[in-house]
Amino acid sequence: EQRLAYFNAMPTVHDAIVFLGNSITERAEWQELLADNKRPILNRGIGGDNSFGIRARMEEVLRGKPHTIFLMDGINDQFRLLPQEVSIANYRQIIQMIKTRSPKTKIIVQSALPINEQMTNEPYTKNRNELVLRLNTKLRQLAADEGVPFVDLVPLFQDEQGNLDRSFTTDGVHLIPTAYMKWIEALKERKFL
Repeated sequence: EQRLAYFNAMPTVHDAIVFLGNSITERAEWQELLADNKRPILNRGIGGDNSFGIRARMEEVLRGKPHTIFLMDGINDQFRLLPQEVSIANYRQIIQMIKTRSPKTKIIVQSALPINEQMTNEPYTKNRNELVLRLNTKLRQLAADEGVPFVDLVPLFQDEQGNLDRSFTTDGVHLIPTAYMKWIEALKERKFL
């Protein structure tokens, strides 16, 4: 609530590159990682947020008619065992809101990341990587259906067993700061930045 109140109180920034998602997005220093970019960079990640929360706060996200939105969500939906059909429906509504309210905004759907269940202690994190894999398959199809790019970040950060590689995390869920450099490199290689 405090972070959303902060976003709502901030002056409107137009034509920005927006990173939209949950804590994985929030923890990145996008402005520093993209300090050489000519457009303003906005971090619209909120820890603990899920697809319902992101959908509910799209008015603030879209008020400045962003140049590009990098959308990444999913893991918190999986932690809560939200049916994937509901997650995909929320994603579809988010994409439709962007297309309707800010039609010139480029939309980039990014995959959910795997976790490393051996490093997590909470019961809600167990047996979730299989769900992440299935969700990403559905997200890839949704992006194709909606005519927007899909960026699969999983190969950047997974180990041989398909888990979040220990070298990129300290808690099994979140990325260490230097991992975001690899993320940015991948987006630049694909010419999204």
